Amino acid sequence: MNLPALIEAQWSRLTANQQKIADFVLTNPFPVATMGIEELATATETSTATITRFVKALGLNGFTEFRAHAVQGYQSLLKPVENIDRARHIPPRRVIKDAFKNALSQVQTVAKQADNPVWESAAMRIQNAQRIAFLGFGVSGNLLQLFADRLLPFSRAQIMLTGENGMERVALKIAGLGPEDLLIAMALPRYSQHTVDFMKLARGRGTYCIAVTDGAHSPLCALSHEQIFIPADHPVLHSSGIAALAAFETILAVLAAHHQSVSDAVSMTRFLMPYFYADDEQHPQSKTRTTDVSEAE
Repeated sequence: MNLPALIEAQWSRLTANQQKIADFVLTNPFPVATMGIEELATATETSTATITRFVKALGLNGFTEFRAHAVQGYQSLLKPVENIDRARHIPPRRVIKDAFKNALSQVQTVAKQADNPVWESAAMRIQNAQRIAFLGFGVSGNLLQLFADRLLPFSRAQIMLTGENGMERVALKIAGLGPEDLLIAMALPRYSQHTVDFMKLARGRGTYCIAVTDGAHSPLCALSHEQIFIPADHPVLHSSGIAALAAFETILAVLAAHHQSVSDAVSMTRFLMPYFYADDEQHPQSKTRTTDVSEAE
């Protein structure tokens, strides 16, 4: 039985002070899930003894059992807090080794999906889309920006939906999407509610949606036409982006190998040549490159 149900079942037996605590618990479920007994007593302007009696009145054995009920449904949100609390007691050298071990494991896990047709399908969709919209916030937005930058040679037009200029602007951009466009949305635990909401809008516009997320339990799955599943667990951080980078590079490799001709690659290299550093005196940089502002001064 969850905490609200426990409180409802025992409400008539609670004292006035206990009902006051119960009201606070029901109104602030997530903060309560993160509080110790002293913090809850301070927040409710009671005492630890009163909190203990309240917990007993609910039929629970103690505050530890109460907190176990309070965190139900918030496990994924509280995991980073638990990770950091655990990591504080681990020597730095062990933290470093665990981080590298986790990175290797993440890449090995995503590599097991090499036969998944989603890689070729995603590459084809990217190549054929009129515009590619990238939807994600926080770390997901940063990773998508990197992916978008490397997709420039393979995309006609790009739209970044990372919330930098406000959520209203994201909504306006999504309103302009259509069936000829592609939406690549990314969300890892802890999932962004904005990503879910804006994906619904994109689907309503008939836009083809590819989700980059951590598994079939993700809220992005039901809203997407195809999914790229990437492990995201990390022993300290709230999520890992290593597997996402491996997945993005896999799609880029397919595009470079089968959707870009040698002549295209040569043309791109010639175009960028003036901006590359050349230490060979026989092959100096082109003098036609753009002059940096600092050089002009």
